[in-house]
Amino acid sequence: MTRPQFVPHFLCSALATLMLVGCGPSGSDGSGTGGQSNTGGQAQTGGTTGTGGSHTGGTTGTGGTGTGGTGTGGTGTGGSVTGSGGHTGGTTGSGGSTGGTGGTAGAPGGAGGHVTGSGGMAGGGGTAGGHQTGGAGGGGGTGTGTGGAGGSSVRSGMSAGCGKAPGIASSMYNNGSHISFTSGTQTRRYILNVPTNYDNSHPYKLIITYHELNGNDNEMYSQKFYNLLPQSNNTAIFIAPNGSQSSGPCTGTGTGESGCGWPNSNNVDLTFIDALVKSIEDNFCVDTNRIFATGWSYGGSMSYKTACERPLGGVSNGYIRGVAVYSGSQLSGNCTPTHPVAYYASHGTHDSVLNYSNGVGLAQNFAKANGCTWATPTSVSSGAHVCTNEMGCMAGYPVDFCSFNGDHTPFPDNGQESSSWEAAAAWAFLNQF
Repeated sequence: MTRPQFVPHFLCSALATLMLVGCGPSGSDGSGTGGQSNTGGQAQTGGTTGTGGSHTGGTTGTGGTGTGGTGTGGTGTGGSVTGSGGHTGGTTGSGGSTGGTGGTAGAPGGAGGHVTGSGGMAGGGGTAGGHQTGGAGGGGGTGTGTGGAGGSSVRSGMSAGCGKAPGIASSMYNNGSHISFTSGTQTRRYILNVPTNYDNSHPYKLIITYHELNGNDNEMYSQKFYNLLPQSNNTAIFIAPNGSQSSGPCTGTGTGESGCGWPNSNNVDLTFIDALVKSIEDNFCVDTNRIFATGWSYGGSMSYKTACERPLGGVSNGYIRGVAVYSGSQLSGNCTPTHPVAYYASHGTHDSVLNYSNGVGLAQNFAKANGCTWATPTSVSSGAHVCTNEMGCMAGYPVDFCSFNGDHTPFPDNGQESSSWEAAAAWAFLNQF
């Protein structure tokens, strides 16, 4: 399946010290002294010494001496520095100005501020370092430096559960156990799977898998979460939330329950998912920039609804980066997306439960939100399936639609999760982010 393109005179030196000194031969040619070295941010020497410029002929003059400003660095690594030499021609200028003293380095955090100064400007401090300007020397230019953005002890994308032991007992996951969960006035449940080599300092993708009508969380576990679990190779955390029906939360103990789905009356199911995602983020190390949802039929409907209502960056409580919708429709409350979410869909041309056109319509909705130039996906005419990837979508927000020759199933070709092409295609789509 094709993908959209996405979308780096002469010098003498005395190396016994850590500064460079500009020099010139005696005679009528003037000489300049390079910028003075000083101490930067965290355990580093300030800017390199500039080399005084030379001239041919002319009278000898002495350039003015400038004193750099003082800046206090924030948290992070010291800024890098660059200094250039003196001037060329005319009068001889003395070396570049002395840069400001760098701030003290703090705990490791964001990258240090980067400073660049002409005439041997000395580097400033680390993250959130103060702005500093060195005065101009006779031959050196004026150097300026600005500290970088403020750092943080928690990297962007790392949830509150990073760096600490899970608050959920290990006996409750990776074995199909039901984990009880209170959402509002309801007692809900879900099944959890965590990488077998889980490391609480490493942020993992989080995949929400929604079951179909008359299915349940047990079925998702037995199907290895739409067979995405083996595709993930220990790079993702999976949750299989259990659905509801008009009488309340589903409670069945088999691999299905009559009437169990995602009606989402008054957003009760979405409220459950919001709280559940927050709980997993608090207990495990989740990459909050890579949370996905997937589901078939009613589960596809709930995936669409979650993406539409909770797009990452689109709303204050948004968290969905991408979805994989199998044979979906709008059954969990209508929604027209206004913010982009990466969107993968598949639908059978002979679907006898939810019309093929329903799936195409959902993809078209997200193609508009993602800025794509919409073209009706190619409908399979021969072979097992054909996938279309919409053109012109904004970078990082593709829309892919796979048309397959078949009925209502999450596992095209033969109905078996272990040998259908669907899981590999969906995982390849989600894993690119």
